Amino acid sequence: MLLFKATEELKDIVDHAKQRHHVVGQYVVGRHKLEQQELGSKGQTISPFLQNFYKTNYF
Repeated sequence: MLLFKATEELKDIVDHAKQRHHVVGQYVVGRHKLEQQELGSKGQTISPFLQNFYKTNYF
């Protein structure tokens, strides 16, 4: 089953069905790192909209 899912994920990436920044965020950088980059060093908190975005756009 995992092999099937991996093959399907790779096919989606190759076919550009999934945007590249989602792939980078999900597999390379990680969600937490992306959230920290969004905040920067300004000491801001994540808005509810951005929190929802991170929850729903990464499978």
